[in-house]
Amino acid sequence: MSNNITVQHDKLIAKCVEVASTALSENEVILEIRRAQPDFGRNYTVVYKVYLATLDASGINPTNKRCVVVGIPISDIESGSLQPDRSCDLVQDL
Repeated sequence: MSNNITVQHDKLIAKCVEVASTALSENEVILEIRRAQPDFGRNYTVVYKVYLATLDASGINPTNKRCVVVGIPISDIESGSLQPDRSCDLVQDL
């Protein structure tokens, strides 16, 4: 049973990275991914807060930090998407 949960978690994280990558501009990277409070609606939706930033030439100091919200319905992981209408400040971490 735990193997199935691990596989699903891996799929969710992979989809989150894939979706968040579409929001990256040149020289921007994903700094951190945080699991957030899920949405309980018609479909249970896993929500992630993804922090993005531009790295300086040394690759150490992040600048222009920003956050995007990614939602992934459990019933259809492939339909995960950015949620530009949601602010990271209003989404609670788990």
